[in-house]
Amino acid sequence: MSDSKSAVVTGGGSGIGAAVAAALHAAGYGVTIAGRRADVLEKTAQQLRDAAGGSPAQVRTQVTDVAQTDQVTALFDQHVAHFGRVDALVTAAAAYEPVPFLDLTRESWDATMDVALTGSVLAAVEAARHMKAAGGGRIVLFSSINGFHSEPESVHYSAAKAAIISVAKTLAVDLAGTGVIANAIAPGWVYTPMTAEFVDQTTTEQLRRVNTLGRAGRPEEIAGVVCYLVTEAPEFLVGTTIFVDGGQTALAPMP
Repeated sequence: MSDSKSAVVTGGGSGIGAAVAAALHAAGYGVTIAGRRADVLEKTAQQLRDAAGGSPAQVRTQVTDVAQTDQVTALFDQHVAHFGRVDALVTAAAAYEPVPFLDLTRESWDATMDVALTGSVLAAVEAARHMKAAGGGRIVLFSSINGFHSEPESVHYSAAKAAIISVAKTLAVDLAGTGVIANAIAPGWVYTPMTAEFVDQTTTEQLRRVNTLGRAGRPEEIAGVVCYLVTEAPEFLVGTTIFVDGGQTALAPMP
């Protein structure tokens, strides 16, 4: 058991989740990275250990389907058994498969909702229970700019991300006085394994029409904001959603 603060990062094996896990670990947090692929989790965990430079903060992995209540309960029970407490939760698990609205099926709707919305809520419930008992903690939920506006073939994804914005507000209300502080973060286009093929096919001119910086974000840029919310942000910053999108939601459409 470690005396350091600790965090659970769902979807921590790759992309933004892995960058968040690395940032929190570098800040001295013991970290459990959770996801569905054991090999990916262990590879990322070893990279964090190798980069630690002798830091006593520990990294552990746990294969978890965040849509399964029993697996989420086990994730937090085992994390707390190892670290003694959970100080932070970041719900970075993601799922997205474009589907035209007229082709939407219950299966494609559920596949996205189970991970992006239900999984986030189940994890937040378990984390908040442990945090309340220990006197407080920080929860950061992942929304998206798609929670604010939509794009083609993304009704399921956009609906899930809009709901996350509402969940963050509700947590601020329902958890008031417990010491548990919840917020959401809404990234714009970020270069990750899930988006790489699409971004790589996008021209510089097209990117200039996407956001004011004319490029996709880096996972480390998103992780820096998440780390701030976990480690430095005042408790008065609660129930809000921070857009980290290179100015994408500020940019009016151009011809």
